[in-house]
Amino acid sequence: MELKIRGREPADAAAYQRLYSHPEVYRWTTQLPFPSVATWQKKFERMDAEGYIAFIAEIDGQMVGELTLFTEQRPRTRHSLSFGISVDPAFSGRGIGEQLIRTGIDYAFNWLGIVRVELEVFHDNQRALRLYQRLGFEQEGVKRKACLREGEYHDIIVMAKLRD
Repeated sequence: MELKIRGREPADAAAYQRLYSHPEVYRWTTQLPFPSVATWQKKFERMDAEGYIAFIAEIDGQMVGELTLFTEQRPRTRHSLSFGISVDPAFSGRGIGEQLIRTGIDYAFNWLGIVRVELEVFHDNQRALRLYQRLGFEQEGVKRKACLREGEYHDIIVMAKLRD
């Protein structure tokens, strides 16, 4: 089983719907649960129009994770971007998230001329926090009670990595 990373295609909407319908995935995002394939198709159109760049991680032709780079359109902040990432829980602990992030950082720094990569993560997502810290992201702040999850508001940690 070899991990392959490729760009997102319009036909990936059903795979996104499957991934983001999993309770152990959507609980760590700021998205609503139970997205439809049609919702993802519309999101793809909007993301493409805004210049967002997405990568898919596949094993044996099955999508096992994704990372999207959210490019900035304002002229004075184009040097930075943020990203979102999710990995299929059945494939967690295999380095898929790390490989996706490394691919995204390489693309951002070496192909887009980005100087700052930032992210937001739930305060209690210890596994993700450890990975981000290991990859050189530093905590910059906390957005208190920023996101509703399962009826309770949770803090979001803001982290960033600067190009050396």
